[in-house]
Amino acid sequence: MKLSVSNIAWESGQDERIYQEMKRYGFMGLEIAPTRWFPEAPYEHVREVREHSLRLRERYGFRISSMQSIWFGRTESIWGADEERNRLKEYTRLALDFAAAAECGNLVLGWPRNRNRPEGAEEADVLAFFQELGFAAEAHGAVIALEANPPIYHTNYINHTAEAINLIRCMDCPGIGLNLDVGTMIENGETVEKLEGAWPYISHVHVSEPFLKPVEKHALHGELAAALRENAYKGYVSIEMGKQEDMSALIEAMAYVAEVFG
Repeated sequence: MKLSVSNIAWESGQDERIYQEMKRYGFMGLEIAPTRWFPEAPYEHVREVREHSLRLRERYGFRISSMQSIWFGRTESIWGADEERNRLKEYTRLALDFAAAAECGNLVLGWPRNRNRPEGAEEADVLAFFQELGFAAEAHGAVIALEANPPIYHTNYINHTAEAINLIRCMDCPGIGLNLDVGTMIENGETVEKLEGAWPYISHVHVSEPFLKPVEKHALHGELAAALRENAYKGYVSIEMGKQEDMSALIEAMAYVAEVFG
């Protein structure tokens, strides 16, 4: 397994300092929120992201491990009319082109605000929507990684990791995987034992806390690291924290995650 950190945790002015700390602790992946690099219409910057990712690789040896917040700023609902889902599909296809330019094979779909399920809404159209995204991702050599979000994020659909696993298993599409979010596991009181059978579906892991607070030490981390090793997980384990004013909390988290998962 490989180590990564998401760039939502710091301001761009701290890039050089964090990149040096990443190298120090053996992190080889940088997870990006596209709007962190390109605040407006991020997926129109295909040439720029290709150049940016090449510079990161040449200068630091980093790969773009994953993209997150890929629907940031979008207001369409997956439960809305076909027109809304079609707009989200087209936007996601642009995200896949952007990811391909960055040689990034994982796109995290957290999207709590876009997925709140109206009472009585049928799931068939939503499953077909996800499958279409999965086929598009597969054609790009990528995976759309579904992430469970607990109710604290004001959503009522796919609140638990087991729900995400069941949905992915039902779709049986190589382009759809699981973003295993440790913050969700902590909030829901989920255990590693509950992940039995899920290991082939995990395409990315977020080491996080509820509300993206600074990472704390949990016995769950060691248990999860052991299970990932036992099941030959080859993907990235990525630190996900909210933006920090003081970089010491992030650097401490990097040292801890390198010790447990490295």
